[in-house]
Amino acid sequence: MTQQTNEHDQDVLDPVKREARAQWGHDPAGGLAAGDEPLGTPESFARVEAYRYAEQPWMHATFEYESWVGKDVLEIGVGLGTDHLQFARAGARMSGIDLTPRCVEMTSRRLEQEGLASHLSIMDAERLQFPDDSFDAVYSFGVLHHTSSPELAFQEIRRVLRPGGAFIGGLYSKHSWFCLRIRAERILRLQFLHEDWTDRLSRIEYSTSDAKPHVRLLTASELRTALRGAGFDVIAIRKRHVGLGRRSESLPGWVGALGGWYLIHEAR
Repeated sequence: MTQQTNEHDQDVLDPVKREARAQWGHDPAGGLAAGDEPLGTPESFARVEAYRYAEQPWMHATFEYESWVGKDVLEIGVGLGTDHLQFARAGARMSGIDLTPRCVEMTSRRLEQEGLASHLSIMDAERLQFPDDSFDAVYSFGVLHHTSSPELAFQEIRRVLRPGGAFIGGLYSKHSWFCLRIRAERILRLQFLHEDWTDRLSRIEYSTSDAKPHVRLLTASELRTALRGAGFDVIAIRKRHVGLGRRSESLPGWVGALGGWYLIHEAR
């Protein structure tokens, strides 16, 4: 089931939201893995799913999608529906939002192809249109660092969570091997002479358009402070993902813990 909000006219006035819609409307996250298969076909979705969990093999063990069976779960930023599908397959009662109409449509199609359902809406994470205490869990992976105000989104997430509910997901880490590499390239290739840091960060996201999505990198301390400011009391944060797929599993644990690209969090 797909619903649309009436906030589009407001959002186009916000450059961060406008660029986000342009970026992921043109190049949905993960879509490159579909190759020459048109997005929206069962084959394209299968390719995207296979690639995602080959590159990030730790995700199932980390987020334990199957543990949310029978629970009300909201995903913020559904993208192509790959993670959304994991919760739905496991038996969670799903709702999902995305700022980008194309992503909502693709996720709806993905679930329909498997005979699954979700309440999907075009919606802004900073203005969630749900009553207080609506969900047992809110999940958002690789999304909220692209918002105008993650802090405001965290407050909204806390509001819609039931007492004891969990906010789980991941955001980009400022202190990571990936960030260190792009800073080194920026110096060695003299990129700083013709491109500011904000524009360089926007190029982290694969794009075939001229969109410049906002990217905010966070330290674990900054994330913890923002979550506490939103009213969360119990907070766990760790780093994951060094970008080597299953080869990462043979590395010492401290490599990812020290310089992982994602700040994986659980807050209650």
